[in-house]
Amino acid sequence: MQSTLVRLVLALTLTLAPSLAFASDFIPLPEVGGKNKQLEIRFVRYTGGSSGKMIVDIRNKSSKRATFKAKGLFFVPQGDAERAPQRLGAAGPFAVLGQQLDSIKLPASATKRLKLQVFCLDSHRSSPSSGQGFKVAKKRLPKRLQNTIESGAQRILRKPKGGAANSEIQSHVWKTRNKKWIKLEGERKREKSSSGLRQRRMNRRHHQQRIQIQSIQSIQ
Repeated sequence: MQSTLVRLVLALTLTLAPSLAFASDFIPLPEVGGKNKQLEIRFVRYTGGSSGKMIVDIRNKSSKRATFKAKGLFFVPQGDAERAPQRLGAAGPFAVLGQQLDSIKLPASATKRLKLQVFCLDSHRSSPSSGQGFKVAKKRLPKRLQNTIESGAQRILRKPKGGAANSEIQSHVWKTRNKKWIKLEGERKREKSSSGLRQRRMNRRHHQQRIQIQSIQSIQ
């Protein structure tokens, strides 16, 4: 009985370890041109996979109802930027209590846990895995960049339902980023050097294979 209990405690510890290791404190929600005085955000964990989700908590510290929008938020991997995987940006709707929403109103003093749909921002870096630690960037993406990414994502989501939507959005995000490179928090010393060419090709090849698989699944 005692050995069974020990194994159960160990299993729970290993399962919760990524969240406990990387969950951050609340910080003011970044906004274009400043910080939101009502809302706070904290990183909880990243789920990884072909359709990665960023789990965050949003807290309304004020005495009035406040609106949260994910547009333009991005996340910087913890650790040395020279070896870190891709940064991740929020695009499209997010999930809360099983609903897909573009914005949510938080009552006074309320806290909500959200699943943000995120996409890789650096095509030449490796993809982050589940359990990778992140921090919320101090600022949102530059306005023009976030508007182009968001409008493209919404256009793709309005198309007839299909299994390849996330892959198409990812291609759109990479194309937008690479068209006119803008330095962001967590930048490497030589972010766009030729040494990243092989990794870009590997990422794109893997990405194209995933599109083919998802397209076949949507037909079946």
